[in-house]
Amino acid sequence: MGEQSFKIRYRESLGWLIFWIIFFFPIALVLFFTGADFVKNNATYHLHYDGSRFWLCFWVLFFFPIAFLLFFLNGFSFKVRDNR
Repeated sequence: MGEQSFKIRYRESLGWLIFWIIFFFPIALVLFFTGADFVKNNATYHLHYDGSRFWLCFWVLFFFPIAFLLFFLNGFSFKVRDNR
C-alpha cells in the first residue's frame, strides 16, 4: 500500500480562528474554508470566496440559511496550482 499525504494551511489570522472556535464553531468553519489552502500530491488547492467574508460570517451567526445563499450567489473561485 502507498502512503498519501494531505496538508492543510490556514492563510489568515489564527487569533480570530481560535476565538471563533471557542465561542461559535460554525463561524470558525466558514473562516477556515474560505481562507485555507489544501496541499495534496504536489498540487495546492485554494478556495476563495468572492464576496465579503464579514457578511458571510454575520449571517452564519444570525440566520444560517442566508449564509448559504450568499455563498452560492456571490460565488467562489477554486484554484489548483501544480507545485512541481
